[in-house]
Amino acid sequence: MKRTIVVSVTTMALAACSPASPGTTPAPVTVAASASASITPSPTPPAASPSVTTSAPVAPVTSAPPTSAPATSAAASSTPSVEATPPPATTPTAPAPSGVYSTADVQAWVEDPTLAPGKLVFLTFDDGPNTSTSIKVLDLLKAAGVKATFFVVGNEVPSAPEVLKREVAEGHGIALHSLTHDYKKLYPGRSANAARVALEFDETMSAIRAVLGNDFTTTAWRYPGGHMSWKNMDAADAELEARGATWLDWNALTGDAEPKKRRPTSVGAMVSMATQPITQGVPVVVLLAHDSGGKDLTVASMPQIIDAYKAAGYGFGTLS
Repeated sequence: MKRTIVVSVTTMALAACSPASPGTTPAPVTVAASASASITPSPTPPAASPSVTTSAPVAPVTSAPPTSAPATSAAASSTPSVEATPPPATTPTAPAPSGVYSTADVQAWVEDPTLAPGKLVFLTFDDGPNTSTSIKVLDLLKAAGVKATFFVVGNEVPSAPEVLKREVAEGHGIALHSLTHDYKKLYPGRSANAARVALEFDETMSAIRAVLGNDFTTTAWRYPGGHMSWKNMDAADAELEARGATWLDWNALTGDAEPKKRRPTSVGAMVSMATQPITQGVPVVVLLAHDSGGKDLTVASMPQIIDAYKAAGYGFGTLS
């Protein structure tokens, strides 16, 4: 008789850059990890249910029969044995090296943390570049000695080309976040327009290459509002795949683009929201923040957020 115990790990997934329809809360992403415990059939089943925790094999218990006892067959005298319970799926507790990681790998680690190489946090900033908040974010990242990934909006690039160049020069990742950030064009009727997504991917790539050169490439794309927020995404995802790209949402956020009733209004509140994965033991964190104009609270909170992840033993990754 086989028994399988499934342990669910829920990854927080909240939509930022609030989708066009107010009051809609995206469904959380749930990752299931399973561990099986096997018990060989026996005339008298053990009274206790198999445990998910690792246990050593239980040796058969036998006692020598009295010398006067008649001989018995092997089948009759065999003692039931309990197989060793396999260890449960575990998540990493040591930091992984800071550095550049494949977007596809990071998405897989978020979905199944047991695959992660160690504890990693990816600081991501959406909606730039610009000559105000983006520069402040770059300054604080430089002071903290960590790298981040900037999800760039194509239409913003011509107004801040030097900022984009600085992001690359200082070792940060550059990813795509659409050309227009216009929900009505990208998701008419809340359903993805695959042709429009493909067009905006290509045009954003072209806008960045006009500044950084034709050798620039990236595999990272983030849907405005998040993949989780929209319907009929398969065709749009296929367009990304055809271009060698992978979409990536987030499993943590500063809350700087949440509706006002949920948006933090103090540094303490923002730091608390952004560092929840530390207390929850999440090994791979993709943190959503924004470097668009007016995100002064994000700028003020980020040094403490970074310090908290450092103290908790996370490496800092960027996306390729």
